[in-house]
Amino acid sequence: MVYLAAAAVIIVAAAGKEQELVLFYAVAVFVSFLVGLIAMTRFARTEHKPLLATVNALAAVAVAFTLAVNLTRGWPVLSLAATVAIAAALYLRWTRAGRPSGIEDVEAEAEAEDD
Repeated sequence: MVYLAAAAVIIVAAAGKEQELVLFYAVAVFVSFLVGLIAMTRFARTEHKPLLATVNALAAVAVAFTLAVNLTRGWPVLSLAATVAIAAALYLRWTRAGRPSGIEDVEAEAEAEDD
């Protein structure tokens, strides 16, 4: 239902114009890229790979700049709000599940609940 509501708001805000819709889509994609690059930077730092961490951090800066430019166009901020709302809902579900660390934990908990 959250995805349906978010999609409806975005389509209405873009007035169904495909070039406007691309801006909304780009914001969601760049947010995903940015979060992934930040995670890879952190992972590279914990693995003591400074060159890889630097490359990922520079890429994150470039993606953040692109995201900021897209957000200055106004309406794509709604896409960011929808992305944050969905991420918050997923985070809430993850914390309520006891913050499982991997798919193995999720499967084990699901099987335990079925018993």
